[in-house]
Amino acid sequence: MPTIVRWLSACLLLAPLLAGCGDYPRDAEGSLHRARADTMRVGVSHDPPFVVLAAGAEPTGTDIALVRALAEVQGARVEWVADGHDGLMRQLLGYRLHLVVGGHGHDSPWQAHVGWSRTWHVRAGGDGALYARRFALPPGENAWQVEVDRFLLHRETRGAGAAP
Repeated sequence: MPTIVRWLSACLLLAPLLAGCGDYPRDAEGSLHRARADTMRVGVSHDPPFVVLAAGAEPTGTDIALVRALAEVQGARVEWVADGHDGLMRQLLGYRLHLVVGGHGHDSPWQAHVGWSRTWHVRAGGDGALYARRFALPPGENAWQVEVDRFLLHRETRGAGAAP
């Protein structure tokens, strides 16, 4: 009987602690919720063949196709925001964008200031070379980061590679 009493006491003590553990990971600024609610705001800078910008046309390229697939999974439409790389990264730091594609590498000067998705590889260009790619994400938006990384991992593990 004393064992049952101790077990029930432990459960009663742990219940409030476990109740407070819901909804992890969380976003400080609600990026995942905002992306799913309606619109994913995506910063784009010209970086062919990954991101190709042409006047009066929707962006194209391998990164753009991947963003469109991510938006489809989220049930969101995409709003493209074209600008220079530094301007886009400042908007990302201000939580006005969900992600930025194009124009950054692993040696980005923004490396320590923003979040980064997991790396994926894509063959591009006439030489068929394999390129490492990643998205820049708003800092501290952990639920959004997990969602983007799960999407990229799922595409990679199902054998399709990250790029559509």
